[in-house]
Amino acid sequence: RLPLSLARLRQRRAERLADLGQRLERARSRMLADSARQLARDRAALDQFAARLAAGATRLLPPRREALERLDRLRQTLGYRETLRRGFAVVHGPAGLLTSAAEAAQTPRFEIEFHDGRMAARPDAPPAKPARKPRQPKGQPSLF
Repeated sequence: RLPLSLARLRQRRAERLADLGQRLERARSRMLADSARQLARDRAALDQFAARLAAGATRLLPPRREALERLDRLRQTLGYRETLRRGFAVVHGPAGLLTSAAEAAQTPRFEIEFHDGRMAARPDAPPAKPARKPRQPKGQPSLF
């Protein structure tokens, strides 16, 4: 009786194992099919986004490129080199730009930049000494 009982137990366990194996295989097949469908949906969405991106790029980039080129042309016309081409000059001293005749007169040597190059220069007269302040007369100040 014991061997018969063990055989039945083994038979039931083998059937249960086969049933679980079939259920596992069906679940695996279902998961693979679901994954394949999800992958197909994601690929379609990605293709749609890529098409929208390409359309947006072809629509948006040319006007922005033109605006950038306009700004670059404006930047070039506002630069000091364009001013030099119009006949002006820039005066460079040892400590930077000289912006007045008084500064240039006080500087022993400087350079003048034209549109086609720089040239060394110096003032004709030696640097002038700063004028003294007039002295206040000592005594009582004026009451008027």
